[in-house]
Amino acid sequence: MELKRSIVSLLNKACTCVDEVAYRPAVVRLTLPLPRWWSCQLAKLSMRLDDRWGTRYWAGDAAPAAPQGTCEACGRRAAWLVVGGPHEDDEEPGEYFLASRPIYLCGWCRLETEHPMDNEGDVRRALAAARARSIAWRWRWSAAR
Repeated sequence: MELKRSIVSLLNKACTCVDEVAYRPAVVRLTLPLPRWWSCQLAKLSMRLDDRWGTRYWAGDAAPAAPQGTCEACGRRAAWLVVGGPHEDDEEPGEYFLASRPIYLCGWCRLETEHPMDNEGDVRRALAAARARSIAWRWRWSAAR
């Protein structure tokens, strides 16, 4: 069982290493014309093997964050974060729009709005702004003194 858990863990770590290169803003920007070629396949394989072998690597409070589809902002990276959705402690959905409309984001995309998102149009505008920020590259050169 320990060997199986090590394999599951190693697959997730290998996925994280590929993510460090494949999810960089410049790489995403350069590969926009191409079909999406990376979407955490190693982590997904790790999760399937974990389910099959019952190693419980992906279960519990200490489990790593699991990919949840594709980022709604950039449309290229795996989504790890959720904004909105029902709160665990609420028995009924909240009064705010995002309680019934969760937004799935990658670690690079950030929603930065000055007002609450009350409808789908607000969400679309915020996602477009997040996409523009997350796939942009900027030259940051500083002379060594």
